This record gives sequence, structure tokens and C-alpha cells, in this order.
Amino acid sequence: MGDMTPIARPCPFVLIVSHSLSGHLHPMIRISAGLSHRNWPVSFLGPTAHRSRIESTGAQFFPLTGKADLDDKRYYEDPPTAEYNSLHWVERGKIDLRIQLLESLPDQWADFKRVLRTLHERDPARRVLVISEAFFMGVLPMKYGASLGEDIEVPKTICISVTVPVLRSVDLPPFAWPLPFDQSPAGRERNARMWEKWTERARPFTELLDSQLFACSASRGVGEPFLAGANYRCHDAILQLGVPGFEYPRSDFPANFKFAGLVQGVPNKSTTTTDPDFEWWSELKANSELAVGHPKQKKVVVVAQGTVEINPNDLIIPTIKALADREDVLVVAILGWKDAKLSDFVKVPSNARIADYLSYDAVLEHADVWAHNAGFGAVNHGIAHGVPMVVAGEGMDKTENSRRVAWSGIGVDLGSAKPSIDDVRRGIESVLQDERYSLRVEVLKKQSQEINCFDVVDEELLKFIEP
Repeated sequence: MGDMTPIARPCPFVLIVSHSLSGHLHPMIRISAGLSHRNWPVSFLGPTAHRSRIESTGAQFFPLTGKADLDDKRYYEDPPTAEYNSLHWVERGKIDLRIQLLESLPDQWADFKRVLRTLHERDPARRVLVISEAFFMGVLPMKYGASLGEDIEVPKTICISVTVPVLRSVDLPPFAWPLPFDQSPAGRERNARMWEKWTERARPFTELLDSQLFACSASRGVGEPFLAGANYRCHDAILQLGVPGFEYPRSDFPANFKFAGLVQGVPNKSTTTTDPDFEWWSELKANSELAVGHPKQKKVVVVAQGTVEINPNDLIIPTIKALADREDVLVVAILGWKDAKLSDFVKVPSNARIADYLSYDAVLEHADVWAHNAGFGAVNHGIAHGVPMVVAGEGMDKTENSRRVAWSGIGVDLGSAKPSIDDVRRGIESVLQDERYSLRVEVLKKQSQEINCFDVVDEELLKFIEP
């Protein structure tokens, strides 16, 4: 990810704002660390559950409040409705969009204004530049005519997209619709029909968004269907995390859209890191140190489900069972939360190594296959380390990510969030046996190495302060 040598300069304040979900927050925290290292004076408006991680980057922490201060671990452990976990993912997604994005908007807006006021009072002559994660909806009132208050200058804003781009395109159906990529005239006609349907289906969300904006004193609504991209296009620049080879080559990206590379991966190869505190870690390292083709070297399959869908019966246990009789394979299973135990669910076979919580960057250095549930961050971790994938994702962006894994040729999409043992086995064997997956993911890894994410963000900030 390149050199991050600090650059001395007079700087405006940089304010980072982010949706509270961990998958949205973690990339922003890495960007915060990178900018702090480059001497940008960073403030961060984020959830109180992640205060210590945010402050560890060198940023000044400002807390989200009220409905905006979401703790996603608690949210999914104690969901908002009694029937939540039994609902189809589409219905769960509707609940999440309403609660997490729209009902939280007024509190996000109030918190955003409060922080801008605090920074202004600290130094009235100093500008503020805002870096907003795309789904932090609390900046929208400002973009649609609401006042920040007396003497507060409207700041320039950079959008950071931490998912695949949720932007309307003639080349694509609406977000999360299960249709293949098709840029042909017939495909574009199909997409237009799907957007007409989505406009009607999304009307309750569009109306709620507009009503929340008006409640925050905005002068107008967004004027387009919900999830068509207003929360992207309202910004002065759009930086898409990821690499071009993973995204469909749509013809109508906004003029201010740019791929920004990855925050995943090891920032600096010269940095000394401490080995994870697992008794089996030395075994994993020793396996990697064997020469390629050595008869004692085992293939390493890493499996995880992120920090939201953490029921190990979905993917982790099927993966462990699928490979339990493979003496030539080591399985490393990451449960996703501190102090979690797999032994509470299943007898652990002899070729499995279990981690409650483990850095993906650390373990993927040793992996041959990366099995996960298609979170965008997990995909990019695989790309950063050149590890082909088997994905079992469903719902929201995971469906979109899974399709792109298959389309880009970097792995196998199992087509279900809860695949069978046999399906997992076939998927992993395909990736191990067909070198096309590993060759293709190496191409995307090379793309990631050619785009330094921190350079890109730094350069965009500089554009707003250069004469």
C-alpha cells in the first residue's frame, strides 16, 4: 500500500464521518490512521462502541448520539423485531435500511452540525474538509439546502464508497437485484424496466428520506428513488475503495468518480508486527516456509463470516466438516468476536485451528483459499493478498459482491448464505484445482498495488486547499 512518509503542511481540519456498522467503519478507521500519519489534523464522528479504535488512529473522537450511535453487535444480537431472524433477507434489509439509514438521519445531522460548530469555535479562520462514508446520511441536509448555522462555512466533501458503488446506471439493474451484468441494448432495456419497478417499490423509503430531510430544514428532497446514488453524487468527489477489475465496466460513472485502491493489506512491509497469540500460529508459519511442492506442505483454507452473520452453522461449520478428512489441508476458522468458542457448536476436527478474533491481513499471508460470506471488506482482503475465494453471501451488498467474485474470475460463488457441506467441498476443490482463479486474483492484486489509497485521499484533500 505504499510509502506513508509524513508530509509537513499547514492543514485545515479534516472531519471523517461514518455510518456505524463495522463493515463501513473499519475502512474509515484505516483512512483516519493514514491521514493522521501524514500530519492531517483528523477529527472523527463515530459510534461510542468504537471510540478506543478511532482514538488509536490519532484522531480526535466525537460521539454520535441517539439513534445514530448504533452498536451493530448489540443490534444483531438483540434485533429490532422478534421475528427479525426468521425473515427473508430482503425483509431484514428493509428493516435495516429504515432504522440504520433513515431513522438515524436527524441525529446524525445534529451531531454533524455540533462538531462543525466545535471546530469553528476552536479556530474560526481554519477551514474544515469532510470525508464522508457514502452511507452517512447525516450530511444530506446540508447538501439539500439546510443551514449549518451562522458563520459556519459549507465544507467541501469527499465521499468514500466502502461497498460496491450504489449508483444508478443504464448498464445495471437496481442494487441487489439478482440479474446478470448486461450492457447490450436488450440488457439496458431490461435494466430500465427494473428501475421503473424499483422506483415504485422504493417509494416508502424515498418519501421517508425526503421527510427526514425536510424535518432537518432542507429546502428540497433528493428528487430520485432511494438507493439511486444521491448520497454519492451530492459530494464534491467520489472515491471508490477497490480496484477496477472487480467492478462492472459501466459506461456512466460520474465525472468525479475515481477508484481509490484498497485499505486492506499490510501498510508497510518494514513495519514489525507481533504474531497473533495462538499456540498453533507457529505451525501455520512453518507450513508457509516449506518450499512450494514440499510433500509435507498443506493447503491452508481460511474461513470467516465477518462480524454480522456470526452463526457458525452458516459457513464455518460446513467448511470444517467438508474438509475434516483432508490430511493435506489445514482449516483456520475465524469466529468474528473476542472470546467466541466453536466448541460450543461442534467437535473440532484435528485439522482445524480456531481463532475467536484474528486479523485477516495476518492470516491471509498464509492462505491458499479464502472462504467467507462476501462482505466487501473480506473480498478486498483476499484481493490485497492474492488469495482466491469461495463466497457464500446473501443480502444487501453481499449478493452484489458474490456475483462480482464469479464475474471477475477470482473465485466461486456458492449462491447461498447457508451452503451444504457438499457445495462447500466442491467450491473449495474447484479453487484448489483450477489455477485460473489464483492467476486472476493476482491480476487484481497487482491493480491494488498500483493504486495507493492514502495517496489518492491525500491528493483529493490537497485539491481543495491549493490556490
